[in-house]
Amino acid sequence: MTSSVLFSTPVHWCKCSVDEQEALITRPAVNASESVSAIVSYILKQVYQQGDNALRTLNARFDGTETPQLRITTEAISHTASRLSPPIKQAMAVAMANIDRFHRAQQLPEVDVETFPGVRCRQVTRPIASIGLYIPGGSAPLPSTVLMLSTPARIAGCKRIILCSPPPIADEILYAAQLCGIKEIYQVGGAQAIAAMGFGTESIAKVDKIFGPGNAWVTEAKRQISQRLDGTAIDMLAGPSELLIIADSKANPAFIAADLLSQAEHGPDSQVILLTPDAQIAQQVSKETDKQLQTLSRAAIARKALANSRLIIADDLAECIAICNRYGPEHLIIQTRDAQRWVEQINNAGSIFLGDWSPESAGDYASGTNHVLPTYGYTYTNSSLGLADFQKRMTVQQLSPHGLIALAPTIEILAQTEQLTAHKNAVTLRVTALKKQPMSIRHLARKNVLALKPYQSARWLGGKGNIWLNANEYPLPPTYTLRGGNLNRYPTCQPERVINGYAAYAGVQPEQVLVSRGADESIELLIRAFCNPNKDAILFFPPTYGMYSINAEIFGIERRTVQTRPNWQLDLPTIDTHLKDVKLVYICSPNNPTGNIIHPNDIRQLLDMTQGRSLLVADEAYIDFFPNASLASWLSEYPHLVILRTLSKAFALAGLRCGFTLANSEVIQLLLKVITPYPLALPVVDIAEQALSNEGLKQTRKRVAEINANRDVLAQGLTKCPCVCEVFPSVSNYLLVRFDPKYQVFKNMWDQGTILRDQSKQPGLSDCLRITIGTSAECQSIITTLKALNIPSHSSTQEAL
Repeated sequence: MTSSVLFSTPVHWCKCSVDEQEALITRPAVNASESVSAIVSYILKQVYQQGDNALRTLNARFDGTETPQLRITTEAISHTASRLSPPIKQAMAVAMANIDRFHRAQQLPEVDVETFPGVRCRQVTRPIASIGLYIPGGSAPLPSTVLMLSTPARIAGCKRIILCSPPPIADEILYAAQLCGIKEIYQVGGAQAIAAMGFGTESIAKVDKIFGPGNAWVTEAKRQISQRLDGTAIDMLAGPSELLIIADSKANPAFIAADLLSQAEHGPDSQVILLTPDAQIAQQVSKETDKQLQTLSRAAIARKALANSRLIIADDLAECIAICNRYGPEHLIIQTRDAQRWVEQINNAGSIFLGDWSPESAGDYASGTNHVLPTYGYTYTNSSLGLADFQKRMTVQQLSPHGLIALAPTIEILAQTEQLTAHKNAVTLRVTALKKQPMSIRHLARKNVLALKPYQSARWLGGKGNIWLNANEYPLPPTYTLRGGNLNRYPTCQPERVINGYAAYAGVQPEQVLVSRGADESIELLIRAFCNPNKDAILFFPPTYGMYSINAEIFGIERRTVQTRPNWQLDLPTIDTHLKDVKLVYICSPNNPTGNIIHPNDIRQLLDMTQGRSLLVADEAYIDFFPNASLASWLSEYPHLVILRTLSKAFALAGLRCGFTLANSEVIQLLLKVITPYPLALPVVDIAEQALSNEGLKQTRKRVAEINANRDVLAQGLTKCPCVCEVFPSVSNYLLVRFDPKYQVFKNMWDQGTILRDQSKQPGLSDCLRITIGTSAECQSIITTLKALNIPSHSSTQEAL
């Protein structure tokens, strides 16, 4: 019955026998598989034995083309662009961009897992070094296949990419190859092209893996060559085009017919199938197909394909899904009212297109998904082509001594069970050796802490000198007298007089103030209170203060950065794209180490962007030197604003370790839950109270005026030093200066007892040093010393290095 069924005649699935149902969804090319296999075996043998001569003979026999030179010259490739119209070239560029975007998104992060304490396992990927792309010729050029294959190969990093296509190769294929950067192109097609890439010939070096669709002969050649010990890997067994459409009663018959014909016109061995529970839709599609067929340039080819195609009426959509999974189509279009609902039930398909507005042609050319798909029912086990096909995976494992000792019994028992004594001995010998060594406690530490590079504070870096200008401290000690106290008693967690004094100084309410061990502790408290490890992130903007990053790393919080613009202002458009899952956004204003104020309008925009999403933390450690830029008055307007302050800078109390957090009371109450019970020692409380008294504040304002004046004098003097390239404007108690590297300023000043801070490793700060503003005499000493510096000789330079 079914052998004589025409495409124009709908068939009721339930009225067919089991054998008839099987025949309805049998692919036509399968019937000729035995003859195809024999011919392909002969072709592979000829190429294997005769190399290039066989390729030329087979080109003449099957493609009717003489090919004395198999490789297309670079000059010939370059000339194709001039022979193509701008629209086709633009279309290729747009399609390639979408394909690039989709496949680049498939890049997987490295897998790095501790499977057992002390046992680290990783999975890494590497590109396949050499790949061969087969581009079918047939009755029309397929430049889209060039884009689909070469784009993921390029993203994967494959070093050698060659292309084979039947002669003569169309300009469209050559231009697409040129667009993708392919320079090694051979005019050879069919099974002989697969053999050439799989075995290698005098002209064509063997590749590691072959990619590309083709007819039954190409597919069979790939199958045979992949099964030989001296053969080559392949991507998949892809053959003639297939399309299956599932349509409901409200589907558009014209759309369905157009989609069916879009695959039928690929070749006479293509197959298209409509599955629908609606007999009327099937009849309408039959008529619409015949109508559209009359207008096609490849109508004769499509008509032959339709002879192997079917209109099938099922009982309902569920039965349509079942038949579809049984067939396993290359392309599947679901034109139903709730197409997304059925996707979860599809198990076997190459590429799926949902709804009335998703023609299969979009996937063939420009949506971005790959159109190289498994056919012949190989969708049961194979996937659509993707980036992973051009890569290979490797696993890496490393056991610590503790990890090996802990895991050893498991390994030894399993090895003993399998009677593999040498396997067991490989472990036992190591464990015996380890037990003779002293134990290390490093295996008990957190992995992120072991890898942590600690903050390099000014004192940590050391140095021996008499002028210390590397920590942004006030150069002279203030005079305070300890007023005693009961040191046998714990202090108050939040001393009231200190809180009230700083609230009055900052112009906020006492309930908006928290006091801590420097502003550094506040950075940590905010992370502890608001960020979930391995889930949330913080965001900050280099070059800036390093403790934001260090604290996040300690607590296992993702660190995101957006580098500031060349003028060290915020890059707001880029910041907006990085805010997902960010709980804390840190800005430093005045910024350390650049010394500039962040534009207030930019901060307002950032506050609007983070409303309801993140806390914006403004580090104002240096605001006392430029108080007009303080954000303290904004707290009532922005409940998610947090401000950090300190007594270390203008108050000349760096050794006291006393800082403040200014925020709305809800934030303060949360921080009180995670702060230590007694953050400030009684002597700290005593001196902080004095510093915040009227007399203490008077002295602070005097120091600020002095430092600001010294800064201006130093900045002016530095501009006259030959070794200085640029002095950056600053409103703080330091200057950032870019020096001519040949003067080796940092080392020379260090050797002479003047300690500066090297900032050259920060983004955008090459050859930059930060100079703390000292006394008037220290500033003059800096200028005098720098003016006297000479360019080191070659020999002294080598010694310095």
